[in-house]
Amino acid sequence: MDSQDNLTRTLCAKGCAFFGSPENKNLCSKCYKDYPKEEVIAKTANKLSELVITPSTASTTASTSTVLRNRCECCNKKVGLMGFKCRCGKTFCGVHRYAKEHSCTFDFKTCDRQNLAKQNPLVAGDKLHTRI
Repeated sequence: MDSQDNLTRTLCAKGCAFFGSPENKNLCSKCYKDYPKEEVIAKTANKLSELVITPSTASTTASTSTVLRNRCECCNKKVGLMGFKCRCGKTFCGVHRYAKEHSCTFDFKTCDRQNLAKQNPLVAGDKLHTRI
């Protein structure tokens, strides 16, 4: 019986020198435990390889401009958490936080006029002469 048992047994499919069983896809117990993990890793690697897009020159310049800077745009002083964000999109220190100090290019007057026009729509009176 021992000779028949040796004929039906096969070595592990991964070649780790242990015997595998057909219930475990001809893998030993240790390799069979690691098998589902390897399947998940292979599936995610395939998905990631499909999602990889070759970067163009336009996308690389756009990604570098969106990097958060922790320095004042005028004096290059570190501002840390206390940096002041201007409407022009730049970060400034306490000295350069005002628009006049950093020669801001943002047009405050037209922006505020547009906000007022949105907030205060034109109100027209009734056109009925019989109303008091």
